[in-house]
Amino acid sequence: MLKKILKTGGVFFLILLVSCDKEALNERLLPEAQGKPGELFIVMDSIQWKGDLGQALRNILLTSVPGLPQDEPSFKIHYIEPTKFKSFLKQVTNILFVATLDSKTKGGVTVRNYITRKYIEDNPDKYRISQQDVYAKNQTVLYLFSATQDKLLDRINENEAFVRDYFNQVEKKRVIQKLFKSGEKKGITEVLLKKHHFHMRIPNGYRLEDNVPGFVWIRQPGTADGTIDKNIFITSQVYSNESIFKKEQIVAWRNQITREKIFEDPEMIGSYMETDTIHIPVAYKSIELGGNFAKEIRGIWKTHTNGIGGPYLGYAVLDKASNTVFYIDGFVVSPGKPKRESMRELEAIISTFKTQSQAEAIQAKKKKTP
Repeated sequence: MLKKILKTGGVFFLILLVSCDKEALNERLLPEAQGKPGELFIVMDSIQWKGDLGQALRNILLTSVPGLPQDEPSFKIHYIEPTKFKSFLKQVTNILFVATLDSKTKGGVTVRNYITRKYIEDNPDKYRISQQDVYAKNQTVLYLFSATQDKLLDRINENEAFVRDYFNQVEKKRVIQKLFKSGEKKGITEVLLKKHHFHMRIPNGYRLEDNVPGFVWIRQPGTADGTIDKNIFITSQVYSNESIFKKEQIVAWRNQITREKIFEDPEMIGSYMETDTIHIPVAYKSIELGGNFAKEIRGIWKTHTNGIGGPYLGYAVLDKASNTVFYIDGFVVSPGKPKRESMRELEAIISTFKTQSQAEAIQAKKKKTP
């Protein structure tokens, strides 16, 4: 009897081992997802793509990125007819499937099979699900579905920003992963925490351009071959009242700092940076940054001499524990070049911001973990 139990147990263990090995093997066999930053492939019935449903998605995904001097769409979208969605197209980074039960075309039936009719019928209250690494590693797939085209159109219009914001977050995470894959400037991060009382991860390629009490400037200089000049500066002040979070106050604070610290040519006192509020209105909204209350502004800057200009994004962030407001600003110098992905990179870096108390709490937790 004991021999039989041991034999049975051995077989069970072998099956479990083979199963685990198979899962690990499948994961290893998946190719790496391919695609340029900001690309999105949409798979849906061609008639629906040309109609109201497709137009609603185009309106959402081709919305211009706020705060850029030239119009640049949120995403570069590619339409794929469902019967042609095969081979290398399955290996792209971002895929959006759109399906409804009332589509009777071959393409409509084909795309529906990626979600299954039964799932759509069994989940009438749902209209979206997402999956990772379906056909390739580091791939994101979003499914939009409903019983009818009209119902799906209503859900999309009711949640207009969802698809755009969802893939924006995906792209930001992907940027962070890529940025820090080759290492980071931990020495700069230590300076930021010890001297300026906040934490931020800084990727390789960036350097400290200026570092004085109350102000720090981090920069990846542009090069002669056309590399974009990317910059982040941070300042702070004691929190006195909530008026500091008004749009006009944040812009005034930004102008005060850039007039003193940022110049096209330090030898020319009149070449200081200032916020251009005439050509493009300043975009303004409430957000959370690193779990902290914040206000975001986006717009364009120029030098006072009108020599150069470009986009910026800024965050006024409240550190409750120290009663401090930080202002964090990212801007690029990139005459005549697309700027969407450079600004996404700066946004990704800034998103790693933590207050000193938050950073210390994370470190304390790590020390306790065995």
